[in-house]
Amino acid sequence: MSEKPNWFYIPEWLAGDIWHFPYAYQTFSKYIPKEAHVLEVGFGSGRILTRIAKELNCKCIGVDLEDGAFPSLSFFSRQHRAEVGAIKGSGFALPFKDDSFDVVYSDGVIEHFPIDQSQEMIAEQVRACRGGGLVIISVPNKFAFFHSLTKLLLGKRFLFYPENSLSTFELCRLMAKAGLTPIAKDGFAFGCQFYMFKAFFLDQALSTRLSKFGLSLLSLFKATNLYHFKNPNLNSLIGFQTLVVGCKQQ
Repeated sequence: MSEKPNWFYIPEWLAGDIWHFPYAYQTFSKYIPKEAHVLEVGFGSGRILTRIAKELNCKCIGVDLEDGAFPSLSFFSRQHRAEVGAIKGSGFALPFKDDSFDVVYSDGVIEHFPIDQSQEMIAEQVRACRGGGLVIISVPNKFAFFHSLTKLLLGKRFLFYPENSLSTFELCRLMAKAGLTPIAKDGFAFGCQFYMFKAFFLDQALSTRLSKFGLSLLSLFKATNLYHFKNPNLNSLIGFQTLVVGCKQQ
């Protein structure tokens, strides 16, 4: 594994609150019981998982395929003073026995695959979750219109291409098909779509003066309650990410 995060996993870049991670943690943590045994599939930077380990006193393990994710996870483990296990592996073949975890979750992972493969990955998360446990999945929201516009304008130049946005109803349907009973709908970071639009499209297409003007507007917007709603139903419908909590049958 690489000793340093590659540019995509630079912790200092990921640490800014204008990105969606703080709001993701706030939302996921509402549904994860304290002291639970938790698995994150595709932990990325590790920023969410390490906070769950520290603040909810959970026993946490993460799985990811990207070498650059592991140094970043180590960075945030030190920052949050949390002990987290990490294994290099695929979300399509999790290296754990059936019924191993109280909670299995993923944030922004399954949408990078064709829908039939997304369904397979959900089924694998269900397999690793114990009966009566929770599978929690978030994906980009189809109705975060500026994010959808960003992807449309950039096409294959979009940083996270390929990425399929889903509505909360479509995500519920996929999870129900995998044998889960959806018990809660939520979402987070409505305003992050405008940050993405600015960073990935406007900054490349406009003059420096207009880009600075866009940053000023974004800063003002972030200072309001519109960047992240308090209402779960509103977040699930139009948040930057939509999230569904599913319960595995006993």
